[in-house]
This record gives sequence, C-alpha cells and structure tokens, in this order.
Amino acid sequence: MSHAHRGAARTVGAARLVPRRIIESSDRPAGSFRAYSLGRGFLPTVLLRDLGIFCVDTVSPVTALTYDDGPDPRSTPKVLDVLERHGATATFFVLSGAAQKHPDLVRRIVTDGHEIALHGTDHRSLLTRTTADATRMVRASRMIVEDLAGARVRLYRPPYGEHTAAQGRAIHRLGLRTIIWSGHAEDWVDAPPSDVAGRAVMSVFPGSIVLLHDTRADPETLQPGERMPDFDRGDVLDRVLQSIHADGYSTATVSDMISRYPIVHSMARERMRQG
Repeated sequence: MSHAHRGAARTVGAARLVPRRIIESSDRPAGSFRAYSLGRGFLPTVLLRDLGIFCVDTVSPVTALTYDDGPDPRSTPKVLDVLERHGATATFFVLSGAAQKHPDLVRRIVTDGHEIALHGTDHRSLLTRTTADATRMVRASRMIVEDLAGARVRLYRPPYGEHTAAQGRAIHRLGLRTIIWSGHAEDWVDAPPSDVAGRAVMSVFPGSIVLLHDTRADPETLQPGERMPDFDRGDVLDRVLQSIHADGYSTATVSDMISRYPIVHSMARERMRQG
C-alpha cells in the first residue's frame, strides 16, 4: 500500500488549549472547555497541532475507549469479543513488535470495525530518544502496522504520554495526530475487576478519551509491591460497557470524535521539554 500521507483527520471548530488540571478534575466542564482555554477557544488549530489531544469539547454522551500495548493473544480476543457483543467500538494503539507476532489480531481489529493506531515499536519512552531517532522509529513502526492491517494509521500515542516539543512537531509532519488521554483505569497493576472497571467508568465524561490496556508491555517498571495484572480484561470491559450504556453513552473511535467535535489540547504528560 502507499505510504504517502496528506495529513490527519479533519477537525471541526477552533481547538482549545486547556490546563491538565481542568481536564483531569472530578468536575470536568464538558461542552464548556472553551471557557477555560487560552484565547477562549479561538486559537487556530495550526498553533496547537503539535500538542497532544486529551479529549473533545461536547455535551454529547460519547466516549472513546482506547487500548494500549497489544495485541496480546491472551486478552485482545476477549476484549474484541466483548466489544462485538455490546456493539461498541474502540481504538487500539498497538506496538509494531507485538503486531508482527500476532498479525491475525491486527487484521481482526480492523475487520471488526475498530480503529488501528500506533504506540511505537516497543514501550520505550520518547524522552530517551533524540528527535531524529524518534522520527525514524515512528515512521518505520507505522509502515509495519499499516502493512499488517491493510489500513492507514493516523494516530500515535507516545508511551507514557511523554514527548518533547520537537518530537511533537516531527510526529505531526509525519501526518499523525498525537493522542494522550483524559482519564484511565489504572489497569497496569493487578486489582479486582470491579475496582478497575469502577475507575474506568469514573473517568468517562462527554468527549472523554479513556486509557485502557489489553496487556502491559513494560513489566520491568513494576514498583515494589506491584504485580502484573492477572484480571480478566474482557470482564472489566463488559462491566464498563454495561455501566456507561446504562447512562446513555455511546462509544466512538478517536478519529471519529476528533472529526466531529472541537479538540481539547494540553501539555504532554509528566515531562514535556524543549528540544
């Protein structure tokens, strides 16, 4: 397939640049992020396109469920089965190394109507790479995933949500949008499924981008007292979807949401630095 890309998804309206504390607060101003935005939401999208996208600004009860670190034959099929049963959709940020090991799962993600996106080659933080090295890695891993999926990749999520300003610009020049998240389930450590699902549900609001995992790709970073997740990720997703559907929510892919509603940007997670 061709690897000539003419840009990312079209977006609607002016973008918002909002402090992370507002996006991650317990009382998020869904539909009113512009009131908290630098420039009151009238900044041209071109000025913000190198920053990460955290959510969209809408009052519509829609959320984007996203999965990182896969595909994994132990859990990804369970997640896909639950999505199919509920008629829900998700965006999968895959690692090209795992994708090469499990190309059938990559193809199933696309065949089932979900969005395939990129998480890189492995789970190494971009902050450990130069801009040139990061650019080469993203370009190469994108080509691998696109060839396996038979579909274009338009979105990239840096491991840990970390990147520099220069890396953000380079990623944009590759025709990719940098996607972070507005909330998560803390599902990278083991816990009862009800607790994990409860954290995921609490992070859902209109226009949210929720971080979930279909595996954990960095076991070497486990902290003292932590252990690798052993819960059923399909069970967790089933609980989440039952709850949010009961509250009137629908699911959408990230590309669908950012094409329909104004985008909310913020600074990259943890350590965004220049260079």
